[in-house]
Amino acid sequence: TKLDPDSLDASKYSIICAVLEEDGAYGIAACDLSSGHFETSDLLGLQAESHLFDELERFAPVEFVVNEKFVQNIKFSDYCTRKQITVTTLPDSSFSSKRASEFGIKFNDKDLLWHRSSAGLIYYLQDTQGMVPTHFGEIKPYRFRDYMILDRSARMNLELTETLRDRKRRGSLLWAVDHCKTAMGSRNLRQWLEQPLLNIAQIERRQDAVAFLKDNFMIRRSLSEALYGLYDMERLSGRIASFNVSPRDLLSLRDTLGRLPEFHKLMADIETDALQAIAGDIYTLPELEAKLSRALLDDAPIQIMDGGLIRDGYDTERDELAKIALHGQEYILQLEAEEREKTGIKNLKVGYNRVAGYYIEVLKSQSDKVPEHYRRRQTLTNSERYLTPELKEYEEKILTANQKLKSLEYEIFISLRETVAEYLDKIQTTARALARLDALISLAEVAERHNYCRPRLTEESILKITQGRHPVVEQILGASDFVPNDIDLNTDDQRIMLLTGPNMSGKSTYMRQVALTCILAQSGSFVPADSAVVGICDQIFTRVGASDDVSGGQSTFMVEMSEVATILTQATPRSLLILDEIGRGTSTADGLSIAWAVVEYLADTTFIGARSMFATHFHELTELSQTQKGVFNAHVDVAKRGGEIVFLHQIKSGGTDQSYGIEVSRLAGVPAPVVDRAREIMVLLEKANKKERRQIRKDAQPMEGQ
Repeated sequence: TKLDPDSLDASKYSIICAVLEEDGAYGIAACDLSSGHFETSDLLGLQAESHLFDELERFAPVEFVVNEKFVQNIKFSDYCTRKQITVTTLPDSSFSSKRASEFGIKFNDKDLLWHRSSAGLIYYLQDTQGMVPTHFGEIKPYRFRDYMILDRSARMNLELTETLRDRKRRGSLLWAVDHCKTAMGSRNLRQWLEQPLLNIAQIERRQDAVAFLKDNFMIRRSLSEALYGLYDMERLSGRIASFNVSPRDLLSLRDTLGRLPEFHKLMADIETDALQAIAGDIYTLPELEAKLSRALLDDAPIQIMDGGLIRDGYDTERDELAKIALHGQEYILQLEAEEREKTGIKNLKVGYNRVAGYYIEVLKSQSDKVPEHYRRRQTLTNSERYLTPELKEYEEKILTANQKLKSLEYEIFISLRETVAEYLDKIQTTARALARLDALISLAEVAERHNYCRPRLTEESILKITQGRHPVVEQILGASDFVPNDIDLNTDDQRIMLLTGPNMSGKSTYMRQVALTCILAQSGSFVPADSAVVGICDQIFTRVGASDDVSGGQSTFMVEMSEVATILTQATPRSLLILDEIGRGTSTADGLSIAWAVVEYLADTTFIGARSMFATHFHELTELSQTQKGVFNAHVDVAKRGGEIVFLHQIKSGGTDQSYGIEVSRLAGVPAPVVDRAREIMVLLEKANKKERRQIRKDAQPMEGQ
């Protein structure tokens, strides 16, 4: 379990996850020990296991703690093997809310799964860390159903936090909208994108803050400058709780605390609820800042035992030791001068050797002036050497001063560390407030820079976007080169879009941009469009691309059908479905038949009735708009200029009966003889296909229930 900041990715949480399985239900608890971030929930019902793995994909744990039943789960075993994650199995007795009370963590009278999974995780941390984590605060569960569900397929295909091809941050949605000035803000924004909200009031609360910051450039810039370079107080809290902070940590905390009053000054007149709440959660802690300023040297070392930590004037005993250790010779000369003046012996000397130690040397001719409290230590030929109580005390001090100084500074630092720990709750609250502020400023910055609009959220199952754009592709290509498009989905005549058009024309980009717009909108962000009305989506499903699951022993087509099965069994009327090229992994006849049946199933409101976008090269499907209520056709426009095809990337109403696949193959560099032969074969196949289409039209009957 890592706490070292140098070994952690600052942009995301490093999650340890506990899972408790019991009678087909699950308790899940996840924490980032370095920051005190803690989430826990119950997952119940028929889809509990599916939702559990959706959450595991979101958490992306680096370590698991599970009970004996769940460790036998084959899907979990495959998951851990694929991800190479460490798993620790604990007996059920470790997952006990009663045991949690031993650690000072209390739940209510009920004994719920989230209580017990949280208790198991805390037990494990106590066992491995040798201490009870004190920086989790009050442990409260989140409701899984309060957030949009994004399963593994959706996260990957929509490239939420990393690209699908090379797993890089650049090119992901997070990359496009993350302009945060702090690591805390980046982690917070990532969590918002991974957990879009369903509650419109909560979404609008964020939108109000983004709108204010977008419209007030000077305040936004000043707040952004105030955030720049702030220490990661959230991760610092983990080291405070584990008493593992370094002198440099406390210096950084001191400097950060000194900058916090600026936030109150800048936010004093802001009336937006979310920003007012943030301002109220920023604790400046002037007394702690003052104490750290008085105590610590600006150039304090990293290691506590190295000494050189504490300022002069903070502790009397420490100052005396420092004076002796650092200015010993000055003290000797001062003592020598004082003794000469007191005794009147002008040639009195204070000396030192390793055998005798420190001594006062007086010529025998002056011995009659020696005070009574001088004790003879050694007689020489011409002089006497004496010892005084003061000199003896000093001798003991100076010989051990350096070690004592380091030890005392260590004790003072430990006391400082304990003092800081008393402020842990307020430090965490402040850190999380600053993280939210940073995330909101980032969204406002993106909204202004890229001309985003404020979407209107509604409970109606509609989705109307005017001149929408892909938030990532637009930034990579440049706004002037990106072609915006509209979409209008509703529960009446336009619920399922059948999208046709050639490869490389932009169908997948268009569908992804619609899904990403919904995610941004429900995260509280503005969206890349001229205007947008977004009906709340409870889950976004995607079936995009083709790949074999080699480790799972599944073919491309099996993977495709498994994803389709998940969509058809789990989608609700509030879901958004993104379906690309269903049926292409098998024969044309099989593929067309499956795609046809899927569209009919989606069109029947007694089954799902969800808003859907269905891209296909099976042009026969366009005829379903005439027989299925809610199905409508659209295509990506293509122009032919001088025998060359030009992709216009514009979505137009109506279907198309051409895929331009042969032209695309020629553009890709396929040899001319192959292209020419392909054209000849296509003519023959089209003649045969006309007969088949007439037969499908004649024989196809609506499925039962329509």
